Amino acid sequence: MNRWIAILALAWVGGVYAWSPVVVTNDPLLRMPGTQPGMVSLEQPNQCMNCHAGYNSPVEPGTNWMGSMMAQAARDPLFWSTLVVAAQDSVWAVGTPNAADLCLRCHFPQGWLEGRSDPPNATLMAGHDYDGVHCTVCHSMMDPFFADTYDGLREGADWTSYWDETGSVPATAAALTRTDDASVAAVLTYMNGFLFYTNDRPASAAYTENGGGQMFMNTTGNNPKRAPFADANANHDIRYSRYHKSRYFCSTCHDVSNPVLANLGHDPANPLPSELSSAHTYAHVERTFSEFMLSAFGQQGGAAGSGAYDPAVWDTPQPGNVIASCQDCHMPDGVGKGCNKKAGVLRPTDSTSHPNSGVPAHDLTGGNAWIPRVLASTVSGSPVYDATNAALLVSPGAAALTLDFSQGLGLDPNALLAAADRAVTNLRRAASITNLAYNPASGIATFRIVNHTGHKLISGYPEGRRVFAEIELAGSTGLLHHINPYDAAASTLRGLDPAYSPNSPSLAAHESHRDDLVFEAKMTSALTGEEKTFHFALATGRYKDNRIPPHGFRYDDAGDRLAEPVWHGVSATNLFTAEEYAGGYRDIALSLPTGGTQITVRLHYQVTSREYMEFLRDEINGTNNLTLSGTGAGGDPPYLARTDTWFDALRAWGDTIWNLWLHNKDLPGAAPIEMAAMSAPADLLPPDVTLTVASSHGSPQPAGVTTSAWGSVVTASVDAVVSGGTAQFTCLGWTLAGNDPVSGVGTQAVITLTNHAELTWAWSTSYWFEAVGADHGTLTVSSHWAAAGSSLSVTAAPDLYYHFDHWTGDVAPGSETSHPLTVVMAAPMTLSAVFAENLTTLDTPEWWLALHYPGTNDFEDAAMSDTDLDGIRAWAEYICGTDPTNRYSVLTLDTSDPRLGVLVWPSVSGRFYTILYTTNPVGEGFLGLPGASNLPASPAWNSYTNPQSFEDAPALFYMLKVRNGP
Repeated sequence: MNRWIAILALAWVGGVYAWSPVVVTNDPLLRMPGTQPGMVSLEQPNQCMNCHAGYNSPVEPGTNWMGSMMAQAARDPLFWSTLVVAAQDSVWAVGTPNAADLCLRCHFPQGWLEGRSDPPNATLMAGHDYDGVHCTVCHSMMDPFFADTYDGLREGADWTSYWDETGSVPATAAALTRTDDASVAAVLTYMNGFLFYTNDRPASAAYTENGGGQMFMNTTGNNPKRAPFADANANHDIRYSRYHKSRYFCSTCHDVSNPVLANLGHDPANPLPSELSSAHTYAHVERTFSEFMLSAFGQQGGAAGSGAYDPAVWDTPQPGNVIASCQDCHMPDGVGKGCNKKAGVLRPTDSTSHPNSGVPAHDLTGGNAWIPRVLASTVSGSPVYDATNAALLVSPGAAALTLDFSQGLGLDPNALLAAADRAVTNLRRAASITNLAYNPASGIATFRIVNHTGHKLISGYPEGRRVFAEIELAGSTGLLHHINPYDAAASTLRGLDPAYSPNSPSLAAHESHRDDLVFEAKMTSALTGEEKTFHFALATGRYKDNRIPPHGFRYDDAGDRLAEPVWHGVSATNLFTAEEYAGGYRDIALSLPTGGTQITVRLHYQVTSREYMEFLRDEINGTNNLTLSGTGAGGDPPYLARTDTWFDALRAWGDTIWNLWLHNKDLPGAAPIEMAAMSAPADLLPPDVTLTVASSHGSPQPAGVTTSAWGSVVTASVDAVVSGGTAQFTCLGWTLAGNDPVSGVGTQAVITLTNHAELTWAWSTSYWFEAVGADHGTLTVSSHWAAAGSSLSVTAAPDLYYHFDHWTGDVAPGSETSHPLTVVMAAPMTLSAVFAENLTTLDTPEWWLALHYPGTNDFEDAAMSDTDLDGIRAWAEYICGTDPTNRYSVLTLDTSDPRLGVLVWPSVSGRFYTILYTTNPVGEGFLGLPGASNLPASPAWNSYTNPQSFEDAPALFYMLKVRNGP
C-alpha cells in the first residue's frame, strides 16, 4: 500500500503559527461516504411548522421536536465546549483543526451539507443551521442500501407484519422511491473519483452501515420529503420511505467513529479506510447503534421488552408489541394526525396502507434532562428564567461564543421543559433494582440491576456521563456503611482517584468507593499517553467499559464493532456471565458489615460530571491540569485556543462552560438523577437459596430446582457415561453460575450455597461407528464409539486377487467410490466395503487362475494357456467350470434316453446355459428347445426335462452352451 505524509516545516514566532488550513472537502482525513458539502440545498424548517405544529401537542411533530436535543444540537453548550477542545487537539495531532468538522456534521447538518463547515469553527453557520437536526435534514435522507432493503434482503420481506404494509399503494410507492435512490447513488464517488456504487450497491462489500454522520441525501426533482407512510395526503411532494421506519436510519449519527485516525497516512488516490468499511470497525467514539444491533432487539423480528417496555404496557407497531427498532422506544406511536390539514390521515385508525402504525412521537427523548432546562432558563418570560444563564449564554453573542440564539427558530421554553421532564421519565424507565437481600449474620448483600433499554446502560457520548450504584446500610445506631457516596457540595463522588478528580472529597471511615459500581466508558489515548482521557478526538481505545449490556447482547460478536466490555484497557467479555448478557442485567454481591437492620440501593445518572467540566475549562484556557505536551504535528506548541485568532470567537467557552456548570450543577442531570431504588429490611434468617440443575443427559442428583438454607453444602452428582443405542454421552464436568466455584471436572460437585445458583453438567457426545464385515477384504477402522464431530479416515484393505469397488451404508452421495473415505461423525454411522475380484481382459478371475497355476505372475498368459492340451483355453475352462490342467475334466451332458429323457449336467454358480438339439448334425443346424435358453446355474447339477418326443428320429444330438453372467 502506498502511504503519504505531508511535512510542513515552518517556525513559530510570537503570535504567528505554523499550522496551515486545509479545505475540509480536500482533506482525506475527513472523507467519508455519502452526500458531500455543496451537493444539496435544504428547505428551512420554519416552513414545516406551518402544517406540523400548533394543533395537537401530544402528537404533533413540530412542538415535540422543538424540545428535543435534536433541535438543540447546535445550541448545546457542552457541544460547543467540546468542539473547541477537539479543534485544538486536531491542530496538535494532525496540524489542522479539521477534526472539528466531524462534530459539525451531526450538530449543524444543514450548514455542513450546504458547505458552511469551512472553516470548522462554525463561524459561517447561520439561520436555520442552528436548528440542528431538523425536519428537512431527516426527511431528505435516503437509504444507502436501498436495493437490498427493497429486495427484502436487509430487514426481511415481511411486508405485512414487520413493515406494516397492506394493499398495493406501499409497494408501488416503494418502487418509485427505489428509482429515485438509484439515480442519486449513481453519481456518488470515492474521494479519488471512482464510483461508490456498483449495480446499485456499495462497491465495497465491507461497507454495510452508514454510521459516523455519513448522510445520504435525496437530491432528485423537487427534493420530495420522505417519511414512513405511503398513504399520506400532503401539499408537497412526498416519497414513501421504509428507511424512516428502519432501525438503520438511526445509525447515521449514533455510531460514531473518528476517520481522522483511520485515514491517517493513507493515500487518497485509493479508496480510504473510512470509505471502504463501516464506521463501527474503527476508532471508537460512541456505539449506541452497535449496542442495539448486538442486542436481542436488533435481531430480525426484535424481542419483547421488560419493565416499562413490557409488551403488556408498551405499544409498538410490531406483532406482539415487540421492540425491533430504535424508533419503537424513542419515537413511540400515538393516535392522531401528522399535520393540521383536514386531509391528514388519522393514524392508525383511518390508514388503509399502514393499519398498525400510529403517528411517531417526534420528541426523540433520551436521557439529557440538564441542557433543556438550562436553555429554557435563558429565555425571558420562561417559567424558569435565570438571568445568570442568560448573561452567560445569550449576552456575549456570536462575537464571543459563535453561538447565536437569534438564529433559526429560537427556543421554546415550554417545549424544552416538557422535554426535560420526559428525559427524567425515560431514565426511570431505563433500569430497575431487584432481588435485594442482606444477611446481618454474614454481612452478605446481593441485588440485581436490570437494563430495560435496547443499548448499554448508559450509552452515547462517553465523556462525563456515568451511572453509579449507591448503597447505604443502616443499623440500630445509624449509618453503618455507605458505598459510592455523592458529595453535593463538591458535586462529585467522594473517594475518586486524585489524579482523575483532584477535587473529589476524601472518604469517611464508614464510606467506600467501588469503581466497578460506576457504570461508564472511559477512553484511553496512546497519543497523549493517558490511560484515561477525556480527549475524544485523540482517543485510541477504551480503558473502561463496564456498562450493563442490553437483553440478549451477543458478546462474542461485540469485538467486531469495538463494543465489547473493557476493563483496565483490556477486552473483557468475562466481565459479565452468559446469563447476565442474555438477561440484560448485572448481579452484585457485596461483603458489608454485619448487624445491619436495613439496606438501600439507589441507581443514579449524570449527564456530565465535575471532572469533565474541569477538563473542558482547563483545556480551553490552557491552565491547571493540562494533558497535551510537546510540539504538535503542525510545529506549534499545544493550547493555541487562548492566543490563535482562529479561536477568537470560541476561547470564551473555557470560562463559560465552567461558570454555567457551577451555577447549574444542582439541576437534575448535572446533579444525579435517581433512576431506580430499592430498600429491604435485614433478613435475620439467611434467605433460602435455590440450586437449579440442568443436564441434557443422565440422572443428575439433585435434579431440577431445589431449595436449601443459606450456607448449605450440596453434593451434586451425575452418571459418568450414558449410552442410548447408537449414541453415548460422557460427563466432562460442570459449570456453576451465581455461586462459587464457577466450574469443575468429574461427576461430582460440592457446593456451599450462598446465592441462587445454576449448575449445568457438561457432556461430550460420541456416536457408534459400525464397521460391517465384508467378503474378500477388511476395513482398517473397527467398530467403536467416535466423538461427535470427529473425522475418521477409513481404508478398505482387499484380500489377495481382489480390489476395492465401492462403499455401502451411510455414505454421502457422490462419495461412494472415494478411497480412502473421510467421514465426519455427525450421527451414528454404518459402513461396509464391497470388494471385487481382479479379472483378466477375458474376465477370468485371478484367484481361479492362481488356484490352478500356483506361482504364476502373468495371469493374462495363464488365461490363454491350454496346459491339458484338450483344445480349450483356461479362460474357457473357467466358464465351463472344468479343470484347465486335466484333459479329462470336461463339461458333459448326460441323459438316460436322448429322445424322451431328463438331461443333466454339472453346473457352476454364476453361469447360464442354453440347450440346442438336432437330428442331423451334418445337414441341419441346431435348434432351440422350449424353456432351455439362459438357464441359471443350480449347482452342483442342473437338469432339464425335454418336453418334446423324438421317438421317430433315427438319432438325436444335443449341444450345451455356457456363458459367464446373464
